[in-house]
Amino acid sequence: MLPYIVLSCIAWLTWKLVRYASASKSQIDNLPGPASPSWFTGHLLKLYDKQGWEFHRELLNHGPVFKLQRTFGRPILCVYDSLAMHHIAIKDQHVFEELRWLTDMSIDVFGPGIISTVGEEHRKQRKLMNPIFSAKNLQQITPVLYEVVKRLTHGIETLVKDGTAEVDVGRYMGRAALELIGQAVIGHSFDPLTEHHSHPYAEALKGIVPAVYALSSYFHVYSPLRSLIPTPLRRPLMNVLPSRRVKDVLQIVDTVNTNAVKIYTEKKREVESAVQLGEGRIATGGAKDFMSIFLHANARASERDTLSEEELIAQLSSLLFAATDTTSNSLARVFDCLVKRPDVQVRLREEITAAKHVHGGGDLSYDKLTALPYLDAVYKETLRVYPPTPLRFRETRADSILPLSKAVRGTDGTLMHSIFVPEGTLVFIPVQAANTNPALWGPDAGEWRPERWLAPLPDALTEAKIPGVYSHLGFTFAELEMKMVLAELLSAFTFEDAGKLVVWNLSEVVFPTVGQDSPTPAFPMKVTAL
Repeated sequence: MLPYIVLSCIAWLTWKLVRYASASKSQIDNLPGPASPSWFTGHLLKLYDKQGWEFHRELLNHGPVFKLQRTFGRPILCVYDSLAMHHIAIKDQHVFEELRWLTDMSIDVFGPGIISTVGEEHRKQRKLMNPIFSAKNLQQITPVLYEVVKRLTHGIETLVKDGTAEVDVGRYMGRAALELIGQAVIGHSFDPLTEHHSHPYAEALKGIVPAVYALSSYFHVYSPLRSLIPTPLRRPLMNVLPSRRVKDVLQIVDTVNTNAVKIYTEKKREVESAVQLGEGRIATGGAKDFMSIFLHANARASERDTLSEEELIAQLSSLLFAATDTTSNSLARVFDCLVKRPDVQVRLREEITAAKHVHGGGDLSYDKLTALPYLDAVYKETLRVYPPTPLRFRETRADSILPLSKAVRGTDGTLMHSIFVPEGTLVFIPVQAANTNPALWGPDAGEWRPERWLAPLPDALTEAKIPGVYSHLGFTFAELEMKMVLAELLSAFTFEDAGKLVVWNLSEVVFPTVGQDSPTPAFPMKVTAL
């Protein structure tokens, strides 16, 4: 089997190189861009470098349309032109799909869920899931979320009962994010949010990104190798690979899948019992969790749109993972910004305290919480300057013409108003460059300044109508839970630098660690009770 795989890989690589060498040069080859450090790896090592922030910042110097290089000198089309991004993210999203290796790996980790599918399958799953995150449903589960956030506050209070203590805020944000999405999505509690407690499902979900990213050198050969191995043989072969990193990933996959099946089975039994009793209300107090709504919606869907049990189980882990990692690390980033800017922390606390006082000192409603202007400004500014998922790649599934809002001049002097993008082209959207582009955001674009959102935004930005910078499935839920956590914790504590060397690691989801060598997400801060 192994010689067969090696020979097949050599044959595939040879075919790719011959095909690329014999292909006519495209407009992408005529685009400007930085010199490649290596014909073999191109710019990929720089793009995926955990501490490659300076390289990503330098991409602003090459304009909104340029090229980088991938393996064997093949071009990567890099775009943060607003019109081009609109076509990639919205108008022609069926052409500019997720990378095959990423969807293949997501299927192998989670199953055929919302983050693992493309095309018609993705459309079918999204059609069922979009209504779940409606404003009406969010208002309904707000009391459930408040109960979780109060437990989080109490858990931290036990650590700082004597006044001040060092608290791993990053870890607590991860635990809270999982508990919030667990209660909201499936009505299941994973974590009482007390000290010295950790659910294996939570630890597995939190460990996915660091464990998978440790194998980033092999990402672009993953799909070709996978396609050569029959499905029944893939896992047995992975089991015998003498790699600690591979074994770490396999252990995480097993933990995720075992817990997903167990929880889905329990939830399905609950819903079926409620239906038999003629009840649609699953959670106590009349609030429905999202998974119950989803199962009911799937049961009522047409045969064409109904999801299989395998797909339903995959949704469980997909939603929990997507909502846990991005939200928890984004929250940690907000607190990082507030620690570095204590004046902003004080102003934000004053706004929250005043709003609670107006409403009798109790919990702020969904509408009141989401309408706080300075809280909204801090939230948006953090996502703008520090996007939690900066590595946005797409791959064209057909030839396409990408229009540009402003013409770009090629290396031969030709002025190009659009770019012909051949099938199979790797496209990179440098989100951080788009979010900090001085041409749109002004000369202080790279500065974290929440006050910019309290005044009219630059005309160039509003006219650009950049798509997808802040929106995704479940965005409104993530916004609600982040604002709720910030409002409650800032009402109870002050946050200061703990004097530890915390670094932010660039990956599919950015995460903090103490020092550059640690694989474990963490962010210790000095927390003082008010």
